[in-house]
Parts: sequence; C-alpha cells; structure tokens
Amino acid sequence: MKAWLGGTHARGTRGVGAALLLLIGCTDPLTLTPPPRPSGGAQDAGVDSGTGLPDSGLGGSTLLVTRVQPGHGPFVGGNAAIVRGSGFTEEAFVYVGGRMVQPADTRLIDPNRLAIVLPAGEPGPADVSVQVGDAEATLPDGYVYDSFYVEPGRGATSGGTFVNIVGQGLEFVEGDVVLFGRTPCVGLEVVSSGRLTCRTPPAPVGTVDVTLVREDGTEVSIEDGFEYYDSSDPFNGGLGGGPIEGSINVTVLDAMTGDPVEGAFVLYGDDVRTEHQGLTNLLGQIAFSGPDVMPPATITAAKFCYEKTSFVAFDARDVTIFLVPWMDPMCGMGGGPPPGGRGRNGSFVSGELVFLGPNELGPNPWDIVPPAREGWQRVAYVYTTQPCAGDSLSCLNPDPGLGGGRSRILETPLGSRGYPYRIFVRPAALAVYALAGLENPTSGEFLPYVMGVARNVLAGPGEEVTGVEIVMDIPLDHYLDVRLGDLPGPGSNGPDRFVVGADIDLGGEGLIVRRVRNSRIDVVRQRSVARDFRFFAQPALLGAIEDGRYRIEASWVTGDFDADPSTHRVVRGVREVDAVVPIGDFLGVPIATAPAFGERIPADRVLRWTTNGGAPPDLHLVLMVGGDGNPAWRMFVPGDRQEAPIPNLETIPGINDISSGFITWAVYAIRIPGFDFDEVTYADLNDSLWSAWALDIFTAQR
Repeated sequence: MKAWLGGTHARGTRGVGAALLLLIGCTDPLTLTPPPRPSGGAQDAGVDSGTGLPDSGLGGSTLLVTRVQPGHGPFVGGNAAIVRGSGFTEEAFVYVGGRMVQPADTRLIDPNRLAIVLPAGEPGPADVSVQVGDAEATLPDGYVYDSFYVEPGRGATSGGTFVNIVGQGLEFVEGDVVLFGRTPCVGLEVVSSGRLTCRTPPAPVGTVDVTLVREDGTEVSIEDGFEYYDSSDPFNGGLGGGPIEGSINVTVLDAMTGDPVEGAFVLYGDDVRTEHQGLTNLLGQIAFSGPDVMPPATITAAKFCYEKTSFVAFDARDVTIFLVPWMDPMCGMGGGPPPGGRGRNGSFVSGELVFLGPNELGPNPWDIVPPAREGWQRVAYVYTTQPCAGDSLSCLNPDPGLGGGRSRILETPLGSRGYPYRIFVRPAALAVYALAGLENPTSGEFLPYVMGVARNVLAGPGEEVTGVEIVMDIPLDHYLDVRLGDLPGPGSNGPDRFVVGADIDLGGEGLIVRRVRNSRIDVVRQRSVARDFRFFAQPALLGAIEDGRYRIEASWVTGDFDADPSTHRVVRGVREVDAVVPIGDFLGVPIATAPAFGERIPADRVLRWTTNGGAPPDLHLVLMVGGDGNPAWRMFVPGDRQEAPIPNLETIPGINDISSGFITWAVYAIRIPGFDFDEVTYADLNDSLWSAWALDIFTAQR
C-alpha cells in the first residue's frame, strides 16, 4: 500500500526517522525464483448459465471459474477484484491474459472466492485461469482491460475534482470530449497523446460511465468509470458532505486495517470542557449537533496506541479519520518477525539493442557514438521507466542486474540483429530504454550520445518478456534550460542551494528517469539562480517518445544532503527543447514561532509558524513525534492559517498527553490543483498530486 506521507518530498525527514513518514503496510520483496506454472489440461468453465446460481459450483470441489467482479479495470492493473467459481484452495494460482497474479496478491476467501490484485494487461478482453495443482479452469474473455482510466476514480457530487485521464493506444487529440455520464468534464486539456486533464461536472451519488468521444464521433466508454459520493470519501477519508448545518458526523477507522475504531475519544473544538465530546461506537462513529456546532470547526480523535489526528478550521458535515497505529511492541505491533506469505515475483525483459546502419539482417556498428579515445570505451545501459518520480523506495525499480540480469552492454557479444541485454524488472506496464555513449571506467564519467525506447512492454509476475528490440535512433543533441524566479526569502537556517531534475513522463508507462549505474544523470545543482539550469544531451520528443512530456522538479534545499528547510516546485507537460522553461511561485518555507526552535510547548498549546514570503499554500500538514519516539499528532490545517491547537487530553481516561522530552514536529505547506480544504482526503497526501510544497522540521520540549 502507499504511504500516507512519503516520497520524493521527504528528503530532509530521513534523519528524523520513519515516525514522520508512517508507512501504512508494506509489500514483500520481489523474489527471483517464481513458482512454476503447473502443467495440465485447461478446463473451460464457460459463462454463467443464467440459472440464478452463477457462482455456487453447487458446493462441489470441481475447479471452475464462473466470473470476475468487477469484470473490467485499467490496463495498468493494480486494482482489486474477486474471482468466483469453485474448487479454490490456498495453493491456487490465478492468471489473467496469461500473466500470473502475484501470489502475495492472491488470497483465498472461501472455496468459491479468490481476492486478487490485477496485473497489467493489453487493452481488451483477457482469459482468466485458476490452477490448483495439476488442474486448471479457464473463463474465456473473463476480464476486460480498459484502454483508459480516470485518476482519482472518485469525487464529490459537487464536481470540480481535478482528474487525469490516462490512455494506451488511443492517441488523445484536440477536439476529443470526455463525458461523465452524459455531461462533458470542464477545462479539458490534452497534456499528451496519452494523458488528458479536466475537472469533473456535478452529478448525483453513485457511479457513472466515462466516455471518450473522438473528433470523428466514435466513442470509447468505461462502465462505472467514476464514483460520486455525497459525504467524505468512502475510501480515502477526510472531509465532505457539504457545509455544516448544526451537526457533524465523525467516523474513526484504523489506518492499517480499515476497521472501525471503537472507543476512540473524539472532541469538537479544542476545549475538553465542551459537551461535544465522547467515544465512538462499535462502528467507529459519533455525531455532534446543536446550535453551537458551526464553522469553522475543529475535530480531534485520539486513542491509546494510535497517533492523534485533528482537522482544523473546516466547514464539512462528514469527517472520516484514519488513526495510524503505533508500531510498538507494547501495543501488540512491531514486536516480532513479519508474518509469512507467498511472496512476490519479479520479471525479466530481454532482447537486443539495434543500431541503424547498412546491415539489415545483422548487427551494425555503433557509428552514432563517437570513437572511444584512450581510457574510454563505448557502453550502453538499459533500464525501465519508474512508476513515479524521485528516489524513494516506492518509486525506485529493482536492480536490473539481479538474477543474472545484464544491463551494461558493450560492443561484444553480438546477437542476431544487435547487442543482447537481459534485465530484471518490476511486473508492470512499462517502457524499456537504453542510453549509449562513452564511459571512462576509471572515473566513472559517462557521456550519453544516443537513446532508444521500446514502448508498451507488459511484464507479468514470474514472466520473461523476450525479443524486445530497442532501436537506438534518438540522438541526444538538444538541451533544456530551466530558469527559477519568484523565490521566497530564506530563513536563518536555509535553504542555501538549488537542485533541479528533468524526467520524461510517458503516461501510464511511467517516467523515464535517466540513470547510469543507478545514479540520475538529469540533475543540475547550483548555489544560485543567477544563471539558468542547463540539461545537456536531451532528446527531441519525437518518434518513440513523441507523446512524452518533460516533468521538471525544482528544489531549494539546505546543505550537502538536500535537507530541510526546503521548498519545491513541479512543472508538468513541458514539450519544447532548446528553450527556456521559467519556474516560479515557490511556497514560503515554514518558520516555527511558537515554540521557537528547541523551546517548550507554549502554555496555550497552540503551534504557530510563519514564512519569509512566497506563494500561499492550499494545505498545511503538521506532524509530531513525541519524546518516546512514537507518532504523537497529525493535523490538517487550511493553507490560510498558520497555527494549530493541541488539545490537552490528559484528563481523558485512557488517553495520554504528548510524551515528555524532546519533541520533533514538521510543517508541510502544500499546493494541489483544484484543491478545496473542506473536501480534503488522505489521498491528497500523495505527492504526485502536488504542484508545490515546502517544509521544515523543528524540535521542542515538553
């Protein structure tokens, strides 16, 4: 699962520890020896007979597959579904379109149901097979991979949700229209041939079909492609339901399990003397009502062995809070080894690098790369696109050299048409790219001259995708300049240097984050903005990457380790090369005023901060770690406020105050396109949605 907070923006928090990042759940590491697909004849289970008993299997042990619910989903996979039939066991393996579902993502509910997470697949219908031992049952065309998807896939009935529409093989163009139900979305923009953005129209509660209407009048639809909700987001929590009208409904859930948290203390406002307080019921719910329940409202939820959470100064009648449990042995968490599981399986992609030349039926020399002078040699490196930008664990690909992979390619040996490679990859829909150039083996310096990209590679768990030719036909003879401006003033502790990175976004296939020996090459560091940040050896966005767009992240950071205080901007959709890209509107860096750095929590228990200028944020997120090292508090604060109360809950039975000692607290300032604080959700903590953010980390005493 994704972290509630983590990713590339968290550079400076690494020294503080994992308590500030709070990963919710984790995944098993990729294994190099996937279980073999059992042999045996396939048995066609057919489709439902319409008898009214479509999933029962009549209670028998015969292996059958009758249907998948839901029966469709995005081509990138990653969505959950239920496979129905009979004869299922704990040892069942599921294949969709011939690609294995990760064993760790296959869970037996009962002999008639398997819960799975879909692998990536080609758009269109796919067979669904289940294997148990030597037996196999197949449902032909049992699942359909949609050719595009909407992200996020749900939003408020009031409309205005900013969405990305990501496609494969559709070639979005100006003049296309996207309908939610039968109403066009607003502000449709063609970011690339594989990505659109717009804002949703208003609609009643429920799901609607999403339809792409082409310029020629043809239509492509996704059934139930978007969900409208009228309260807070049922999956991502947070605020919703419209303005407060004398009542607030609160639901408290466990952030790790999703289960209701019974007996959580919930407080309206920040004064424990109010009558609007109490404990949640079996469903994790409590409601407050009265003429004094009005905006701006603040709600706090707390329970022993959980991080406390506050939503500050909002106007929304429904609040869903995910309480993060402590990973502490005294709370029954984190004290023993992780539970065993069926593991995860990596994939391999193999093929040849093909250089153009006179030999049509055999390898050509690397004439596009200059001859190697003394001490240098011609070298190529092969990698895949990343699922997201940055260097956090959730973004990085596995080492391509694992399991006998070969990602560093020389001019020998020769293959049938080119130069063989074989790399270990994450199972996904991705692109494979190679950089060829000159390398000094002594210094490690690498000068890229040409690039090749193979698109639409689908690698299933445990699968080796063979014959993927990478044609080395993209000269790296362009540049990209980035010019920074509109910077806020620095604080006394920084920022003091700049880091700018440029990657190529290929939509649903991920980002080309160009690397050599797992080090990024498209990063420029400078002490000032007096001159532009120039990226050399860039490709023109033509040919295999004609639908790509540059994603540029500019950061003003502190010290040699890119630490905090820091402020960051992201610009997406850049098409031009040999041009200057201006980037401004940086957010001001938070500066603690109460308590000042290292001082005691103030007597009024209100955290306060300011900035040295900068553009205004949409949201502040405040995180606090207590003196015992456990996460103490999480606060969602509107962007126009620079303070957050800490209710004193020590008089509440079973609730401890912030642990005494040295306390660490961080303030994130965040800007999100289309953001409305009264509809904030936990999904908004995904930094891929952010256009700007700034943060600093402080210490205090209690």
